Amino acid sequence: MGRQLASIAEVAKRAGVSIASASRVLSNSTYPVSAETREKVLRAARELNYVPNSLARGLRMQRSHLIAVLVGDNADPYFAEIVRGVEDVANEAGYLTIVCNSDRNPSKELHHLRVLQDYRVDGVIFAGGGLNESGHPGQLEQAVQSMVNRGAAVITLTQHTLNVPSIQPDNFGGARQMAARLIALGHRRIAFVTGPANVVTANIRLQGYMAALAEAGLPIDPGLLLAGNFDRESGEQAVSALVHMAPEQRPTAIFAANDETAIGVLSGLRRHGWQVPADISVCGFGDIPMASVVVPTLTTVHMGLRDLGRAGTRKLLAYLRHEQVSPLEMQPTTVIERESTAPLPGAQISGDMQGATVSTTHFSFQDR
Repeated sequence: MGRQLASIAEVAKRAGVSIASASRVLSNSTYPVSAETREKVLRAARELNYVPNSLARGLRMQRSHLIAVLVGDNADPYFAEIVRGVEDVANEAGYLTIVCNSDRNPSKELHHLRVLQDYRVDGVIFAGGGLNESGHPGQLEQAVQSMVNRGAAVITLTQHTLNVPSIQPDNFGGARQMAARLIALGHRRIAFVTGPANVVTANIRLQGYMAALAEAGLPIDPGLLLAGNFDRESGEQAVSALVHMAPEQRPTAIFAANDETAIGVLSGLRRHGWQVPADISVCGFGDIPMASVVVPTLTTVHMGLRDLGRAGTRKLLAYLRHEQVSPLEMQPTTVIERESTAPLPGAQISGDMQGATVSTTHFSFQDR
């Protein structure tokens, strides 16, 4: 068994000074300490290989220098990109980042918050959408308010049930613009593979898709709303449902609520012998790194995920410094057109819709 780490009391004893003096030196306190005492303490600390107990010091100072990021699943490239952006800013500011997977499970999300409260984390970033299951929003609000009352900062990076500062991409506008782009390419039967029913963000993207159809005078066909779960498996399963449709009922384009699902759709179509985009167009949402390298490359909605993580962390740190922060910032999204979508044969395309990228209209979540 290895030797236990030296305590500050042992350092003080070796240096021949009081524990208070040793603490002032090792914590870089502004309290005046003589140069001789400082040198004795630092020499003793080196000889004993003293390592400061950051957790204990954080409890005393009411600052842990820990930031937690709650994600649905850190194996999802969407969250991996956001977390990397969070770490870029947090590390530079001297904070350690903790990643907590909720698996979009309300009980697990609340458990994480209880543990993070015990560790006195300085801030919590909700990277995923709010879970709107019965009773959960109220319980979550109470848990978060307890953290805020202690002095922690809490923000969200997408539409959420929490009433805390937020910086978020325009999920509604991005989905509406993507669906409008498919319509402009001549598609009229556009399937939508949804996200988890209990996730606010997934429902907002569905609303954007439906708004585009309504604006174009197209009916919402319940048969073209396919259940998804923000993963590849559900994308493949959605394709299996299309196989059983009569040819005249099948969609000419599939819009998946996120890129992981869209990649699953591509895989399922390939397995059934359908060519993309010759037989059917496919698009996603998020613009994860894989979107630009799959075959065919994926048309999607770009969100700037790493930049979102960075911007959110800067907002959280400003909150901790008691600076004035805006309650809501919306970041525009952009449609990135790649190889997986094409005009419907024989369709007329309007001249203003032939560009490779289309910026979304800016909307406020409260207006919807």
